[in-house]
Amino acid sequence: MNAATPEPTSIMSSSKFEEGPKVTEAWVCYEKGAPLKLAEIALPPLTATMIEVEMTHCGLCHTDLHMRDNDWGISDYPIVLGHEGVGTVVKVGSCVRGFETGDTVGIHWIRDSCQVCSNCCEGRENICTDGYQGTYLGPSAGIWGKTPHNTHGGAFSKVMRIEARFAIQIPPSLTPEVICPLLCGGGTVFEAIVEYVKPGSQVAVSSIGGLGTAAIKLAKMYGGQVTALSRGEAKKDKALSVG
Repeated sequence: MNAATPEPTSIMSSSKFEEGPKVTEAWVCYEKGAPLKLAEIALPPLTATMIEVEMTHCGLCHTDLHMRDNDWGISDYPIVLGHEGVGTVVKVGSCVRGFETGDTVGIHWIRDSCQVCSNCCEGRENICTDGYQGTYLGPSAGIWGKTPHNTHGGAFSKVMRIEARFAIQIPPSLTPEVICPLLCGGGTVFEAIVEYVKPGSQVAVSSIGGLGTAAIKLAKMYGGQVTALSRGEAKKDKALSVG
């Protein structure tokens, strides 16, 4: 990750460059387990299907720590972590619809997909096998990191450029402190709930941490009758208080 001119990493997106590479600052991990260092990085050119976002907030997920330490053997260094990011749109590609400068957006675990396979066409880009691109994954991640090198990086950056279809518009009524955890942990449990939970469904939630808490709230919103499972009484009051 450096200030040299990078290559674009979008899989199926427009190759028309509307602005050249951009130098910004980010917190970079240069090797396994190393502390993050504030350094200059170069973002790839802005294409017609991308937006540029000035980042204001980012949550810390334990996945970021796993990736820092290469616990799963899929990290490429240098790496800019962060996938629970919130920021303000400052530039919009000419082919982008639905976003304007000044909009608040969330950036999560995926930045691109092939957009043409059956999963993508059904709105299931998260299981795309032809062009899935994790937000800060590189070739060591196999089918989840198809770019030739890790140039974009994650949300521990002052500025990000991302395919607009993978940014989430955030309503003004929601604060970044609420949104950031939902971009990973909330999204993880939401898919199962929206797929399977119907009014009156019996739902068991095991382990009442961050994801479990979100699962209880979301399952209740969808009409589920929720039972929280834990190894002891320590989280009983918490579980009851959230749903």
